[in-house]
Amino acid sequence: SLLQENLNSIQMSSTPSSLCSSCHQSDSDLKYCTCGQVLYCSKACQQVDWVRHKQSCPMVVVRVVEGKGKGLVAIRNISAGTVIFTEDPLIVYKKEDQDEGFARFYQVPGYEQFKIMDPVKKQELMELYDPKDKMNNFECHEDFEYVKFCRIVAANYVSINNKDHPGDIDLAGVYKQLSRINHSCCPNSFAECEAGSVTHSVRAGRIIKKGQEVTNSYLGSKDGAREDRRKDLLNTWYFHCGCEVCSLTGEEREVNDRVRMMVVTYLMDAGREDNIIRMMNDKKNISSTLRSYLKVLAESYRIEEDRGKRAVMLSICHVLYRQVERLGGCWVWPTDNDSVMVRMILQKYLGENFLKELDMLAISAASVMTRYFKAKVKRNLDLLT
Repeated sequence: SLLQENLNSIQMSSTPSSLCSSCHQSDSDLKYCTCGQVLYCSKACQQVDWVRHKQSCPMVVVRVVEGKGKGLVAIRNISAGTVIFTEDPLIVYKKEDQDEGFARFYQVPGYEQFKIMDPVKKQELMELYDPKDKMNNFECHEDFEYVKFCRIVAANYVSINNKDHPGDIDLAGVYKQLSRINHSCCPNSFAECEAGSVTHSVRAGRIIKKGQEVTNSYLGSKDGAREDRRKDLLNTWYFHCGCEVCSLTGEEREVNDRVRMMVVTYLMDAGREDNIIRMMNDKKNISSTLRSYLKVLAESYRIEEDRGKRAVMLSICHVLYRQVERLGGCWVWPTDNDSVMVRMILQKYLGENFLKELDMLAISAASVMTRYFKAKVKRNLDLLT
């Protein structure tokens, strides 16, 4: 249970003169809850106080992660779809169209905005990762503290994709916790904000086990082969990615690159609504098109899970499969070795009768993802109505 996990993970307090958060008595052997926010004199007191404290006990804490500096680590199991935390930015700024020439050129907050920033928020921002040994872009400014500030912002900013309309100004922000989340090319969480808001919610994209690092993808919808991803990350965020995917070698790396690029290519081909409609109306080739997309879907199970892309791929396969039936055909699995293998793989992961359930599988996969993937899946499925 969550309570037992906390009971088994308490740490010794360095402030024995504090009071127990449950009985409010002083004790020389007070211990912290895993979150480090409250103290207890015994497991019994922690158990009594759990009903109250669990409302504010965070799911993650900042810890040193080997090879990465600081990051966020789960202190209890987190199920897919769970909102891990929600937070407002320490600072928000326009990525372009700044009033000051220096800020406009480097796309950072202006010097005047820096000077009037809330002191507490400024201090929290200045404690984030500073790529001082990897960046000298801002050295021409006379205020050395502002130079450091600009480096930290450049390495830790988060794009705020909250536009109500295409012409709205591009915003960026720096966040106390969200900006601490390290990158992975196989992330287990994602962040998004509602239209018109700068408040970000971080949600688990799959099960995150206690003790695991919470990761995000800095690349957003961009994807590609290992070297292309690492180049983008180094040029924009000043680090060499060493995640579990980028650490693959030999044949595993080759397969990963090939499958990733295959998935991206097929999703791009069906990215526009008119392209899918064209596929649906091509009576001569629709069966072979469906066969190709089913093969790519099966191939995607050879690499790490990308639930968002897989949800979209499932929805495309559903639309093509149903359209074959509508056009008077009946999908019959080809008997060549490749097709037999594709069928076996998909039945293994999706179930014996997966062809009849592709729409529900797509909706289920997208249910814990961002509104971008939910909208993509809905758009595809609506083509049949």
